[in-house]
Amino acid sequence: MIKPLSRRAILGTVSASVLTSCDSGLTGLHWDLSMPWGPSEYHVTNAERFAKAVNAITDGLLTIHVHAGAVLGIKGPETIRAVEEGIVDMADTAGFHQVGTEPIMSMESLPYLVDNMDELAVLYGLMRPAVEAACARHGIRALYIVPWPNQNFFFDVEIKNVEDFAGLTMRTYDKLSTDLVVGLGMTPIQMPSPDVVPALASGALDGAMTSTTTAAAQKFWEFLTYTMRSNHTWSCNIMMLSERSWQQLPEDARVKIDALAREVEPEFWDIARRDDLAKLKVLESNGMITQEPDALLMAGMRRLALPIWKRFVDEVPQSRSILEQFLNVTGKMVAL
Repeated sequence: MIKPLSRRAILGTVSASVLTSCDSGLTGLHWDLSMPWGPSEYHVTNAERFAKAVNAITDGLLTIHVHAGAVLGIKGPETIRAVEEGIVDMADTAGFHQVGTEPIMSMESLPYLVDNMDELAVLYGLMRPAVEAACARHGIRALYIVPWPNQNFFFDVEIKNVEDFAGLTMRTYDKLSTDLVVGLGMTPIQMPSPDVVPALASGALDGAMTSTTTAAAQKFWEFLTYTMRSNHTWSCNIMMLSERSWQQLPEDARVKIDALAREVEPEFWDIARRDDLAKLKVLESNGMITQEPDALLMAGMRRLALPIWKRFVDEVPQSRSILEQFLNVTGKMVAL
């Protein structure tokens, strides 16, 4: 069970040097933005760029303080509650982290539904109204939405066939990825990104699933050897903003920030497209071996997808029409 959060407890975990920037002596509005990702990951550098631009277009009225690496103590699954309760003004989260609160947000992580980022854009065009409505139910505005690259499996042993998965302990991040891992015969341990490296270091995990972006930032080569290009699921981050904080701004500032968010979002998607291969090269340059699953291995993984899709639409009825539209547009029609 997640322990209750309090603004005093969370901000008390931040070093004095970080809090100095938020001193009450500073003028204008100051928002805290919590991010669980490491400082070098592009979602953080994107947010820092956005914050700088916001300060400029509002003539210094609004300063957004970006707190990376979960230094405020807010991990992914706690994001909606942290923003809804006013613990922070803004927070960045992967949609799948909110499956326990708003399951529609995890739809993009259905295994083997999306093959590439172009298809991900199609899916999000269809599901975005539902995601924004889910945010609104908690007094939250979805300011912009940016993807991660495709997900990989990372292991310390080479996987040559489906049977090689059996008995391995794998980090997962939501129910859908957990269902896939169980189907492959692995033991899942669900955990947010900041907890993965300690688990690898302690030997609690045999492998992890994540993007090359995060694997490079967390120096997976210190623990693991193989990068399997499984492409088994996708994920987008939602930049969440408290509606109460938003309404504190004058209307002209809100108009400018909205326009800025629409302008930078496509650019941030392009950054995500480029980052996957760039970070794969980083992993390889540090000794990790890239493995492309052969057709038989890929078929063994893909066979688990459709039952997971069917269970999801039964459990989240509003997803059915979105999924059917996506399958129709992409020519992947199957019976649900």
